Amino acid sequence: MSFRLKLALAMTALALAPAAARADKLDKDDKKWLDDVRPIMLPEEEKTYRDLKDKADRLEFQKIFWARRDPDLDTPDNEFQASYTAARAEADQQFRVAGQPGSMTDCGRVYLLLGKPDEMKQDKATGDAPALRTAEIWTYRDRPGQTFAGGQVQIAFEKDCQLPQGARLGDQLNRVAESKIVHPNLAYTKTADGHITKLAEQLPKPSPAQALLKTPRQDFPVTTQSSMMLRSPEGATYVAGLVRATGVPRDPGAKSVPVNVVVQAMDAQGKVSAQKDRQVLADFAEDGSVTSSYGVTLRPGKYTLNVAIVDPKSGKGSVATVPVDVPDLATEEVEIMPLVLLQGIEESTGAADPKAPLADFVLGTNKLVPSFDNVFAKSGSMSVIGAVYNAAKDPATGKASMSWGFTVLKDGKPVAKTEDQVVEAETASPSIGPVPLANFAPGKYVVQLRVHDNVTKKDYTKDATFEVK
Repeated sequence: MSFRLKLALAMTALALAPAAARADKLDKDDKKWLDDVRPIMLPEEEKTYRDLKDKADRLEFQKIFWARRDPDLDTPDNEFQASYTAARAEADQQFRVAGQPGSMTDCGRVYLLLGKPDEMKQDKATGDAPALRTAEIWTYRDRPGQTFAGGQVQIAFEKDCQLPQGARLGDQLNRVAESKIVHPNLAYTKTADGHITKLAEQLPKPSPAQALLKTPRQDFPVTTQSSMMLRSPEGATYVAGLVRATGVPRDPGAKSVPVNVVVQAMDAQGKVSAQKDRQVLADFAEDGSVTSSYGVTLRPGKYTLNVAIVDPKSGKGSVATVPVDVPDLATEEVEIMPLVLLQGIEESTGAADPKAPLADFVLGTNKLVPSFDNVFAKSGSMSVIGAVYNAAKDPATGKASMSWGFTVLKDGKPVAKTEDQVVEAETASPSIGPVPLANFAPGKYVVQLRVHDNVTKKDYTKDATFEVK
């Protein structure tokens, strides 16, 4: 999970939770574990831990603590815990001051929460008083999954890895620590007898759709496609698509049916990178099929998306797969995401209904209605949206500029073209439509987005095929 920090340059000492009077209930191992995880532990978590009276409850708390931060609960390894343990060992060595482990210093906590800074400079304006470690200024710049107001933040440390007194960085770092929790549904709740609820009892039970992914089958025809990619607020890429099933059991006269839809992303090593499950109230089309959307956020890389749709009433279900190549948007090269061809764009009055068939295509106040297989009726219309990232900045002005336009081709020859639009930005969202298709002869076409980076003078294109019937 990412965050957005708005930090002033004047920073303060960390607001580490003070030791409580109840600490004598903790044995040596409990106290050591608490010291080990304090840089990422929330104040309320520490209070809960100290309030636990039984050793067994504290051990269960530790399991829940790490599970809340585990990026993949389906694997035996906790990648976050392993990464944190390695980073803490580095911090202990790099920032050790007067016998104090480096992870317990202000430098250490910032390092463990924000990672290695992009730049570390000694602050020579702090005088020549002797110290074990000189004053420093750390600079962090935007990176995937981590952004800052203005594109960067500088954190000043006084001598011996202390943050200046008087500011409120502690609260802000606590929010960063909170962003590391990816499973907030796992909690430190108590049972009726006053003991902490065991982790095993809190883990989600496999839904019928999830069970289907473990033993795939085809009870009825199903197809799926990836339709949209957009940079997510977390710095990764949001991938949305459609799944269509024919032959889902239907009650006489029913216009819709509740189905479970789950999407599972498998990386190149065959590990589950993300999974999302939801119940959908899907409408029957004239041909008896039902269509639903799915959406998942992924890091750059090649994936296989397994999409399952299950009728919970009959237990019947099917799985379809589609490959997805998620680009790295952290580069300096222009990247055009796949074009999204739409039947239309509707107004959305509020947050998307999670049971709505196209909930994964609701963007702000707009509900996109994508076309399955990009087939359009001659009597209808078509809209096209795109997304362009990483236009170059002019070294002299610091400003980016790009031009874009659309061309529709048939048999390689242009049949329609828009005028070029100029955008003074690194990112653009080119779009056209709705385009009436009455004047388009039946057949297959290509819609092409043309992009010219006005700084580097490079040209880029992205194509998508569609058919008019």
